Amino acid sequence: MIIAVLAGLCVSAAAQRTSRLEKIEVLGLKRMTLDQVITLSGLQIGQTIDPNVLDAAADKLLKSGLFRRLSYRVRSSNDQSVVVFQIEESALSLPVVFENFVWFSDEEILAAVRRDVPYFNGTAPATGDTTDKIAAALQSLLASRNIAARVEYLPYVTKDNQELVFTVKGARIPICTLHFPGASAIPEADLVKASREILNTEYSKKDIATFAPIKLIPLYRHLGYLRTEFQPATVSMENSAACPSGVSVTIPVAEGVVYTWAGSEWNGNEKLTVDDLAGALGMNPGEVADGLKIEKGLKEVRRAYGGRGYLSAQVKESMEFAEGRSAVRYIFNITEGPRFFMGNLIISGISPADIEALKSKWTLGPNSVFDETYVEQFRQTTLREFAAGMMQRSRGAARARVEIETRPDVQKMTVDVLINFR
Repeated sequence: MIIAVLAGLCVSAAAQRTSRLEKIEVLGLKRMTLDQVITLSGLQIGQTIDPNVLDAAADKLLKSGLFRRLSYRVRSSNDQSVVVFQIEESALSLPVVFENFVWFSDEEILAAVRRDVPYFNGTAPATGDTTDKIAAALQSLLASRNIAARVEYLPYVTKDNQELVFTVKGARIPICTLHFPGASAIPEADLVKASREILNTEYSKKDIATFAPIKLIPLYRHLGYLRTEFQPATVSMENSAACPSGVSVTIPVAEGVVYTWAGSEWNGNEKLTVDDLAGALGMNPGEVADGLKIEKGLKEVRRAYGGRGYLSAQVKESMEFAEGRSAVRYIFNITEGPRFFMGNLIISGISPADIEALKSKWTLGPNSVFDETYVEQFRQTTLREFAAGMMQRSRGAARARVEIETRPDVQKMTVDVLINFR
């Protein structure tokens, strides 16, 4: 909530008449500078001021969204006045992202914004007119190149981050070519082939930034390159006959080195031994530290816990790199959690006789240690065969869709299994 104490409440009697502005002071500055606040207020040293002028300046500051609270007072002597603003800056100022302004360099974009928004520092408040001013500056920048498009902005919120994203709408910007300088362990042609899903799609800085870690890093991890990094992409206009108005995207890669497996350390495990865990992980000393194999092994570790009733077991990993010999040692910290037991088996959507027949095939008895692996095995074999038999007996009826669901009860430490035929 923005609270402003303006002239009618706090201006001294001395400010009720016209005077010359001698000095401006600002108390409470944290992120902004004195010059930025003065510029934003529109006040100039030496100008004639009165309460209306000062109210308008304070209102302009508040409308920017940069301040939660603002008040001012005036000290006057011999028709000379000092204005003192007391401010509290807004707590939330979001990083600004220019999503697809491919026709301009970063320097050109920043210069254009700062011409109209001199106090711009790479962030903007979530409320107020600062964002509109940035959008207007960007719109003028597009017009300077006769680019018929509009500028829009929206908050972009993830679990870990909040940003204000400014985007050009109405201009087609296909990705024509991709380049990966620094690639050698995986040939650039192979990286381009693995990236074909984004070729000819609309360029997006955020999409490019997330694509490489999700789609390309696993290719390197599979080969033991555990510290490969893709650098921020650069973009240039290509505008070829085959790809009009398109761009060429360059994503440098720092591959690093291949790491071998130097062993593991397990902490927090009580129900499974180190041998059980290492066996489930499946890694051997001296072999390439295949990141995908390690991830698959961790799934087997969780599966081993699930087979013993520990459904909420969690494994957190960290790595120790022995740089001198390009080896890596993994440290696994385990939270095993409580043990669950079998609750009720509930079957619906078929006849009572079929329910009893299917229940007779279920061998995980009530109050026995719950086994997640048994449920999956039952789904893949017994349940599939049972559904096929039902379809044969019904002679031409549509194949039943079967859903199986597990419902843990953390109060009773039991798991109900629900099988529903649709």
